[in-house]
Amino acid sequence: MAAQMKIYLEDADEVQDLQEWMTGQPGIAVEAVLRPAVLHAQGSMWDFLSVLCEAGGPLVAAVRALQLWIESRVTVVKVVVGEMSFTVRTKDAATVLPQVVETASKMLESGEARRDERA
Repeated sequence: MAAQMKIYLEDADEVQDLQEWMTGQPGIAVEAVLRPAVLHAQGSMWDFLSVLCEAGGPLVAAVRALQLWIESRVTVVKVVVGEMSFTVRTKDAATVLPQVVETASKMLESGEARRDERA
């Protein structure tokens, strides 16, 4: 089982930077998701970063990596876990992100998390 976080950034250009930052940790799968195509628009933009985390250490490591990334810049991100949405600002990342871990952990415990076919 894996908990999914969807991370939306104010600046879509930073999606790839965050993806590279979070990639390479065991038990964590990170994928940039394209925004649906818009008629008469050139190119495509990133919509959000999908992060699948196994329970325990990988979940905590993913959120900690996100916290460090947020704190290293002035930004606002939205993190969605299941039906819960969290707005995280540089100044409150250390306070808000533990709530993300708690929510994702509860989803894993209750069986609401999705099964990761890649695992």
